[in-house]
Amino acid sequence: METIREQLVQRPFTKSDRTKQYVITIFSFVLGLAVLLLMINLFSSVYFLIGLTLGILLAVGIIYLGYYLLGRLNVEYEYCVAGTNISVDKIIDRKKRKSLCSFELRDAVGFYHSRKDQGDAVAYSVEGAEGDVYTIEFNDPQSGRVYLYFTPDEKTLQMISVYLPRLS
Repeated sequence: METIREQLVQRPFTKSDRTKQYVITIFSFVLGLAVLLLMINLFSSVYFLIGLTLGILLAVGIIYLGYYLLGRLNVEYEYCVAGTNISVDKIIDRKKRKSLCSFELRDAVGFYHSRKDQGDAVAYSVEGAEGDVYTIEFNDPQSGRVYLYFTPDEKTLQMISVYLPRLS
């Protein structure tokens, strides 16, 4: 019987993300208001209603674009361990899912209880805010040497450590 374990990890919200959040919010409202006023001024007296309607539509579109960009800052990672296979997905705003990597645990080259220097290799940093950082090193046919930095909980760690090389 194959065991399956899924773990959802929230990406930590950094100061950079907070700054982006403020800039996007302020910029979208200011730009929306500026476009609204510009449309009203361009279509002044005779076509005032057309300018007002067009300005409102464009302003709402700009504010919606800002809302969409704010949602892109909400990122989660899902670790899915199914027997000897592990896959990592990136979930953006709880709507869009993108598969980052998937590999057999038995094919891993190394397993480390910290971040390992990757040099020129590909690295996936899918760490959460809580827990210790672990590194799995494996070879991918397309990317070559790959390092996966992640923060598993105890159950996930117990499931994967059976198949991985000795903890370094």
